[in-house]
Amino acid sequence: MAETLKIRLATRTYDGILPILRGQMRIPGFVFDITETEDVPGMFAGMYKGLYDVSEMSLGELISYTSRGKADFVAIPVFPSRMFRHGFIFCRKDSGITQPSHLSGRKIGFLRWVQTAAIWMRGMLVDQYGVSATHSEWHVASMHHWDDHDPDATVVPRDGSAIRMIENRGKNTSERACLALFDGQVDALGVTESQLTTLMANPNVKRLFDNPREVEASYFRSSKILPIMHVLAVQKNLIDRHPALPAQLFHLYVDAKRWAQRWRRAIPSLVEAWPNQYLSAEHEIFNCDPWAYGLEANRHVLEKFFAYCYAQGISGRTIAIEEIFHPSTLKLNE
Repeated sequence: MAETLKIRLATRTYDGILPILRGQMRIPGFVFDITETEDVPGMFAGMYKGLYDVSEMSLGELISYTSRGKADFVAIPVFPSRMFRHGFIFCRKDSGITQPSHLSGRKIGFLRWVQTAAIWMRGMLVDQYGVSATHSEWHVASMHHWDDHDPDATVVPRDGSAIRMIENRGKNTSERACLALFDGQVDALGVTESQLTTLMANPNVKRLFDNPREVEASYFRSSKILPIMHVLAVQKNLIDRHPALPAQLFHLYVDAKRWAQRWRRAIPSLVEAWPNQYLSAEHEIFNCDPWAYGLEANRHVLEKFFAYCYAQGISGRTIAIEEIFHPSTLKLNE
């Protein structure tokens, strides 16, 4: 009997990979030892420390470490997590901020500097709404997703941004960031899904955009960008032993996504009362597959994000998009 190799896979739980998580789809000769987790920073840190063979990885962290020659892993053009971010920016109600341009020159906070969601939000504020990178105060509760990051991954923004660290009584990154907004240390705060409940419950803060869905739909119509958050990464030493694995993983994830998309159209929803109407409205906005895998289908998204990373000092040097992906996957598409 042929030997079966165990692959340690770390991931959040997504509908797009359910057949993989259930063991219904696999790569011949391999078996997945799956860690499903909502501890996203812990998942990234685990991949960095070699605890996993394959894992989701922050696109921003991947660019940071690859550009400095410090990444022991490489990506394949599979993007498990994508999300618009306009609806994740909050401000104090007493700040006088009623539109994005009012943030220019103000104190703007984020959980982390090298965080994909924050990179997108800062980039969009400067790029779309004219917020000044040099005259605004940028505050963060942490720099990276894990504390013992490589000291050579020091961030020096190229756009004139000055980074200030948030210090208060908060016990962790999330608490420090939220308290900074509640206590008035910052005028606005960009967050992730994990902080939404806390922020929405506070009567003294509000979303920057009253109608984030309409704003995000307009953003997509003009840019054709659904921001990439995470990419699938594979340890280089595993690829050295199994060079066909990157392409095999790509095709496995494509098959799983297609299954999920068929399932989504065919199965009644417990989340949406009017799933068909929701899907029709979404299709009218996108008129394409916004979840597409493959480098070329996402080159315009990656070009924008790489430009943000360079300006914000995330990348240690000018880096080509192709450098973060394994060569065998560069021409793969769905």
